[in-house]
Amino acid sequence: MSFDPLYLRFFDLYHAKEYWEAHEALEDLWQTERSNDFYHGLIQIAAIHHQLERGKVRGVRKLATSALRYLTPYAPECDRVQITCILQWLQFCLDRLPDDIQQIPVEDMAQFAIPICSLPTSKELQETEIR
Repeated sequence: MSFDPLYLRFFDLYHAKEYWEAHEALEDLWQTERSNDFYHGLIQIAAIHHQLERGKVRGVRKLATSALRYLTPYAPECDRVQITCILQWLQFCLDRLPDDIQQIPVEDMAQFAIPICSLPTSKELQETEIR
């Protein structure tokens, strides 16, 4: 199995913490496969981190809810991505973030202790591909 360069670029940008750019890279691929909810869900993971960096609690909750819906059918794994771990992270976000706040100062986001969602690197995807 060979991965599309835009798919691999998504992971490179994601791990560089360039979340908006990661979102854009995978969206370019998703535009050619609009029915691919797996890509759509990964795009939303990057968008969630973009929203977290801006203190947009409501946006994170909205994206996490839809990402759960998009990614659940792909569990436990799809294209070498551990979907079950992502689903747990999404639920953690929803459990930790209040549903009655729209936005908070960025420096206050640390109180919720939301870690970065664990995704493979493009190198890990390619190494697995060779085996």
